[in-house]
This record gives sequence, C-alpha cells and structure tokens, in this order.
Amino acid sequence: MSVLPNTTTRGADRRWPLYVLVAVALVALALGVEAFLRAENFLPGEEVSPGVRDVVVSPENSLYPPPDTAHFEGPPETIFVYLSVEELPSVEDMEAQVERVGSGSVFSLLLDRGAGIEVLDEQEDQLSTGENGATGIMKFALKTTSGEPVPPGNYTVEVYGPGATGGEYAVAARKLFVIEE
Repeated sequence: MSVLPNTTTRGADRRWPLYVLVAVALVALALGVEAFLRAENFLPGEEVSPGVRDVVVSPENSLYPPPDTAHFEGPPETIFVYLSVEELPSVEDMEAQVERVGSGSVFSLLLDRGAGIEVLDEQEDQLSTGENGATGIMKFALKTTSGEPVPPGNYTVEVYGPGATGGEYAVAARKLFVIEE
C-alpha cells in the first residue's frame, strides 16, 4: 500500500492580509502624527527683508491694505496679499509662491489631491519710483484654479525678488497664516 503525501495547504500562510492591514494602519498613524506635529509647530507671522515694510493678508479687496488677518475663521473665496515697500531696488522681476499644508483627519489627508492654488497678479499696484527704488503698495490675489473657496490649512506665501546686487533671487517677504474650517 502506498501512502500519498497530503499536499493541500489548508490555512497555510493566510496571514498576509493581516500583515497588509497592520502596515496600512501604521502608515496612517505615522501620517496623522506627522500632520499633528506640523500643525502644532506652525505659527502665523511674517518675515520681511530691507525694502519691505509690511505684508498683509486679507479677504478684502481695497485700494490700501486693510487690517491684517493672520487667522481666517472660514475659507474665503479669494485672499489678497498687500506688500508695502519703501525704496525697493527692483519690483519688475518679483515673483510670489504659495504653499499649503492641509489640516484635517488622517483619512482626508490621504485623499487630498491638492487645492490648485494660484497667484494672480491682476491687481493695480500703487507704486512710485524714484532714484532709490520703488515705494508704495503691491497687491496680488490667491485663488483656487477650480473657483472654489480657498481650502483650510496652514499657508506660507513667499515673495521673491532680485538680491541687493541684482543677482540671485532671494526671499523679500514671507507671510504665514491659517485658514480654519
């Protein structure tokens, strides 16, 4: 009589779904902790270089800078950024960039595809130029590409311009602000 070996694999190595679930849970936990720590370290404020007196963010579109809003209670349709300059050597080649760090649940952070925020320089600048440079108010707007309100999160707006010697670009102003849900 010959005995055939049992080659069926009942329940053998069926633990892989459990390993995948544990790995996904650990990644989600790490993302949640990282987002929490990033949000805790974020403080609204500003940094300005010589030639820039002030940088103001506001939902108001006005000729002159309204009061600064570093903390928005809800998502505005548009955010206006006002840059007050005095004897700034060159304003023609200035650029602005915006960065958003989202806030919310771990699930919403995993599914967030980005807000598509753009910097629009369609505003009228109130500048006068003299032999020492430009003085006055520069204004630009931040909007979403979809036309929806600007989403909640921690925002950093940086305005770049040529260095004092006209060489490499440097940060002329940096503004940090928060939009809550």
